[in-house]
Amino acid sequence: MIEDMDVGGQVVEFQNPLGVGGAVALALRRQRIAAGLAIRDLGRASGVSSAMISRIENAQVSPSLSTLESLAKALSVPVISFFQHTIQTADINFVKAGGGLMAKRYAPDHVHNYRVLAKFSDNSLKFSAASVTLHKKDDGTHPVYFGRGYVFLTITDGACVYSCGGTEFEMGPGDSLCFDAQLRHGVQSIKSEKVTFMTVSANPA
Repeated sequence: MIEDMDVGGQVVEFQNPLGVGGAVALALRRQRIAAGLAIRDLGRASGVSSAMISRIENAQVSPSLSTLESLAKALSVPVISFFQHTIQTADINFVKAGGGLMAKRYAPDHVHNYRVLAKFSDNSLKFSAASVTLHKKDDGTHPVYFGRGYVFLTITDGACVYSCGGTEFEMGPGDSLCFDAQLRHGVQSIKSEKVTFMTVSANPA
């Protein structure tokens, strides 16, 4: 488990040249475009007039919280997403090669060490990255995982057969997989003496 572990890092302060109104304008425009909606479409879906949406996107008016809630609901995003560009500080993890926080994974008849490279979380999202090394001698005991969110992994050394959603993938250095974490997944067998891979996961908090 890696809950509540601090992998180190620093807090960096950023300047926000947009101001709150400009930041909300930029975020709303980007969210609307990402959703593939014209202003009039968003107006119909949210109940906010097209004229008001246009004024918000041009930073000509400061919208009320209820207006932002209506727009957020229509776009299927949290209200806080409109304020992402107002953030003045952010955490940055820098890990030198071979570094990271040592951790241990326990599963039935199986134990292995791994290194946590990054871990972030807020009220809606958890993100973690780790470097994992497994050994051929442990074949048959490697754990199987499933959950929520998405996983990306890439082989950095060695070779293995990785099972995902009932499909097996023969993987070597540079090969990668990205998949929905609800699919059952895990190392099926190791083709070299050991295999090392980096895994990155993002899932709802």
